[in-house]
Amino acid sequence: MKTFKVLTAGLLALAVAATASAQTKIRIVGSSAFRKATHAAIINILNTPTAAWTGTASNISGVSSAVIAGTLKSGPSIGQSVVFQLSWSGSTGGIQTVAQQSPVISKAFPTTGNTMSAISVDGSYTFTGGTSGATTTESATADVAMSDTLQGSSIFTGSGYHTLTDQVVGVVPFRWVRGNATGAPSGFTAIDNITTLLAQNLLNGGLPLSQFSGTPADVAYGVYVLGRDEDSGTRLVSFAEPGFGVQSTPLQYQPTLGTVTVSSTSYSGITALNPWPANTVLGISYPVGHSGYSSGGTMATDLARVVDPALSIYLIGYLGRSDAATAVAGGGVALKYNGVDDTDTNVREGKYTFWSYEHLMYKSAFSGVGKNAADLLATQLHNTDAPASGVSVTTMNVGRNVEGGPVTYGNPYP
Repeated sequence: MKTFKVLTAGLLALAVAATASAQTKIRIVGSSAFRKATHAAIINILNTPTAAWTGTASNISGVSSAVIAGTLKSGPSIGQSVVFQLSWSGSTGGIQTVAQQSPVISKAFPTTGNTMSAISVDGSYTFTGGTSGATTTESATADVAMSDTLQGSSIFTGSGYHTLTDQVVGVVPFRWVRGNATGAPSGFTAIDNITTLLAQNLLNGGLPLSQFSGTPADVAYGVYVLGRDEDSGTRLVSFAEPGFGVQSTPLQYQPTLGTVTVSSTSYSGITALNPWPANTVLGISYPVGHSGYSSGGTMATDLARVVDPALSIYLIGYLGRSDAATAVAGGGVALKYNGVDDTDTNVREGKYTFWSYEHLMYKSAFSGVGKNAADLLATQLHNTDAPASGVSVTTMNVGRNVEGGPVTYGNPYP
């Protein structure tokens, strides 16, 4: 009998140890515009974090998927071993993935079966360590959506969808960016501002350069828009802010790439422009011209390309801050919006209004260590790490109730 008791106690101890060491998975999808801040916050809430990610990026800030593991530093599940599996595509797709009741949507998530290395982040949100090139994945449903938009602003709400618990964790500014002006007329080179009405005209199919420049002869040149697909929160906010309408039908364009020669110099540039082909996104079919880029990074690269001057057309697009920086580095120009520059101060004080809140969402039934880890992540983003991708909501002196809505004095999320 004594021996049995000893063995039972030993087995119980082993069971407790196994439970304590078991990894809880938290699968996150959604906003690529806020992924750098999310990655940083995850790393900062973990003890001895290790990471791997898909692709060849020099660090984890801009990758399409990643896996980060460690033990929680604080909160109700302090010391618990967790692994965050992250798959980034777009905000509205993230909402659909978590909220849709039937059929349940599965995504491919990277796993800890990949080789993982220690990773850290400094005060400037520069990442060091980790392993790139992860390829091992598993198909699973998502737990958390990061979104630049409210669930109610998307089409994935109401009957057939869970109403998600929503925590506001930051502010995401966006920018209109003028494309590369190599070989362009001076009227295009001089563009430094876009108004709400000009933005509406762009989304409706384009407009003559003369409406930007005020020069009658510039009517010979067209200005057209590059934009994102229906999975993108950047798209929804960019449609809402100028009053175009979040579910309105745009006319967006797809460039054809090739060699362009300007003043005897050859470039990898744009040789033709056509309405975006008919496309199916998130299981929904869209007509010609309606869709766009699935990646803000790819769109930013194309926006920075030289356009063949023989086309007499030039480009403007809408992007999140980090993707806008890519376009600007390649020869684009970030535009003022209604005469105001995108700066943290202008966003905080309500002068620059092309922004939205960043939301962390999950189903109300989400519970246990996973929910505790998601709540800890939300707190870390809200209080500390949001500036990696935007503006800290705690510093805002203004607020709004919906994307594109009036910006009024007072901060509802201090």
